[in-house]
Amino acid sequence: MKLKRSWLAGLIGLVVVALFSLTTLGGPEATNPQLKPAPTVPAARQIEVGMHIKNIYNLSLKDKTFSADGWFWLMWPESIQQLIEANQIPITELVELVNQVESYDAQLEPDSNEPQRLAGGRYLQLFRFSSKFYDDQQNLRPFPFETLELPIDLEVRPSQFSMGAQGIVLVPKLRPGELQGDSVTLNGYSVQGVSSSSAIHSYTTSFGEDEVADAGDYSMATFEISYRTNGWAAFYRFVLPLLAVMVILLLAPNLEGNLNDLRLAIPSTALLTLVFLQESAHAHLPALDYLTFLDKLYLFGYVVATAEFWLFVWSTNLISRAPEAEHVQVMQRINRVDLIYQITTIAGCITILLLGRGST
Repeated sequence: MKLKRSWLAGLIGLVVVALFSLTTLGGPEATNPQLKPAPTVPAARQIEVGMHIKNIYNLSLKDKTFSADGWFWLMWPESIQQLIEANQIPITELVELVNQVESYDAQLEPDSNEPQRLAGGRYLQLFRFSSKFYDDQQNLRPFPFETLELPIDLEVRPSQFSMGAQGIVLVPKLRPGELQGDSVTLNGYSVQGVSSSSAIHSYTTSFGEDEVADAGDYSMATFEISYRTNGWAAFYRFVLPLLAVMVILLLAPNLEGNLNDLRLAIPSTALLTLVFLQESAHAHLPALDYLTFLDKLYLFGYVVATAEFWLFVWSTNLISRAPEAEHVQVMQRINRVDLIYQITTIAGCITILLLGRGST
């Protein structure tokens, strides 16, 4: 009867672990409500935009920023050139780098004072840029096995180009191998790929043009380079120390039940070690409103260490209160419960790895 109760307790523990895993799963990332699909417009209202990112450096997960420099170019038809000339729009104010931060240290220089007129009647203007950028869509749920998409956003700047005026749309043109430069590698990451997209940035203000519909809507083109952490490096740095502590917790019940002082010291020491390890892992991360994959592992470690301490307190009290003649039977009972605890811990760890990793 006692054996059945012990296995029932283990089953209940496993169910609790599964429910714990499900409650810590992260929901899907919310989409940006200020971005709308770019409409299809005639070529007379399109500005083609291309980009070549030469360098990416100074990545900061904590500040959600990175630095980059390179070139981008704009190509537009005669109709837009006439609009530029009629409104006397400076060539440096056709577009802006929307997610640029610390503009005092940024550079945006046109290659020439006037755009180059091409043989087909279109105009070409090349710009060189160097700036720090903000990654607002950074997702660190899978940390330390995260994928980063580092974006550079270009947006039409003059109000004459807004969707409430002439409705000029940026159309990104990305040729194979064109976006990625020679020095875009980042330590600890490998380049996964490049992409481009276009959208309409719908601001929550009309910028004073209250009588004009869509006055706060501007076309935007985004160029991204995707990175993924090196799996083995992340495992050795962040997961292996945690696993070492978990192995110690898993083996601790193998100690004889009458070694009370030693058994009680292990889970409390492991709990403190887990706290310090997690703090160290979060040193380079921003304050997050969700759990990362690593957080789920540490949270499970806290539960395991606390449960083991409670188990050892129970076993210590049980054997100290039992008569000398019943010590053998009490030790057998403690060993059975210890075994169930170990099996439940292993099953729970597997559950966390499967459910927690799959939710990122």
